[in-house]
Amino acid sequence: MIEMLHDRDRIFRNLYGFHDAGLKGAISRGAWDGTKFFIDKGHDWIINEVKASGLRGRGGAGFPTGLKWSFMPKADPRPSYLVVNADESEPGSCKDREILRHDPHLLVEGALLASFAMRAHACYIYVRGEFIREREALQRAIDEAYEARLIGKNNVHGWDFDLYMHHGAGAYICGEETALLESLEGKRGNPRIKPPFPAVAGLWGCPTVVNNVETIAAVCPIVMMGGEEYAKIGIGKSTGTKLISASGHINKPGVYEIELGVPVEEFIFSDEYCGGIRNGKKLKAVVAGGSSVPILPTELILKTAKGEPRLMTYESLSDGGFQTGTMLGSGGFIVMDEDTSIVKNLFTFSRFYHHESCGQCSPCREGTGWIEKVLKKFLDGTAKESDVELLWDIQSKIEGKTICPLGEAAAWPVAAAIRHFKHEFLEIARNKKFVDISHYDRLNKIRA
Repeated sequence: MIEMLHDRDRIFRNLYGFHDAGLKGAISRGAWDGTKFFIDKGHDWIINEVKASGLRGRGGAGFPTGLKWSFMPKADPRPSYLVVNADESEPGSCKDREILRHDPHLLVEGALLASFAMRAHACYIYVRGEFIREREALQRAIDEAYEARLIGKNNVHGWDFDLYMHHGAGAYICGEETALLESLEGKRGNPRIKPPFPAVAGLWGCPTVVNNVETIAAVCPIVMMGGEEYAKIGIGKSTGTKLISASGHINKPGVYEIELGVPVEEFIFSDEYCGGIRNGKKLKAVVAGGSSVPILPTELILKTAKGEPRLMTYESLSDGGFQTGTMLGSGGFIVMDEDTSIVKNLFTFSRFYHHESCGQCSPCREGTGWIEKVLKKFLDGTAKESDVELLWDIQSKIEGKTICPLGEAAAWPVAAAIRHFKHEFLEIARNKKFVDISHYDRLNKIRA
């Protein structure tokens, strides 16, 4: 059993904002210590340390970070760019905002080191439209870093580096890396067809790497600790720590930094983390990595299909594929108790994806709307048993047929809900049950 994370191994030491988020506070926690020493080691040295750490992208995909950086050209006449994705819009995920609010200098310093490693002199941080206080905290940190000559032209580290903060307009689609790049360029945030990939033709047609906030913020502590030492934390290919946004029907919702490898059961029921299901209810299901990943019932989220304890790792959560597994994703951990209506929850998710579809791909544009309409029939008591098969057919015509993963994000929750909770859909259809969703009408009036 994995023990609770030791304080010495924590990457984020002001996660809850108990201490000063400014430059002085950050320096007292070890930020900006030895940065020039690491830069003097050279571009490839930093990339190799990140490779040795086993750090994987913390935004959802889990792609090896050092390997991604190594794709950037080393001798290209075009400028290179780092773009930090701070458009945290996945329902259930709320961990990057804590970094922006309470430890922004970790991100600023990490952006400098990562940009240097990829021979980039500029970085753009794209912040979610709804993040107002987070944007202000980040801009204060950027201003402090410029004033102290930690970044900028002729800075104390010897690598000219400019950092720009760009505030988005609240479109979920801009969390997809190429849609984000389109938005940065002043265009409508529609995903691009790949290839070419951003490392070849990204921002303004130049070599670009797009990384998540948590990923970049972890770079300096990892380099300071040493890649091989960091790799000793966690299990197997899931090395290091991960921020988990725990919400739903638990006694202690919040953002937790865990050592990868903690058993899911321990994470849900131990007092150190979620503290169990509230009001003494039983666990019914969990969405482990944000709303786009498949939901799993109790028997599959606590143990794999082989009967082994399910762990908080990329490999363990995905064990068995989508038939019996799910994904760690962005770490948006949503817990549901025995009274939860899976159908109503699915309607909430599907309504979101319909609203946020950019409309560029017909399967997503039309399919998300049909999913919402059919699910609405289950909630207002007019659904037929054949509508379950209709839902399955619609989602199957979306998955794998769109330019970006929003199609999969809309289809996977539907497929998983039917796969594991088909009886709930059938019961509603047979008994013509009515599920109260009047609060959605109230929300619509407020938005109008």
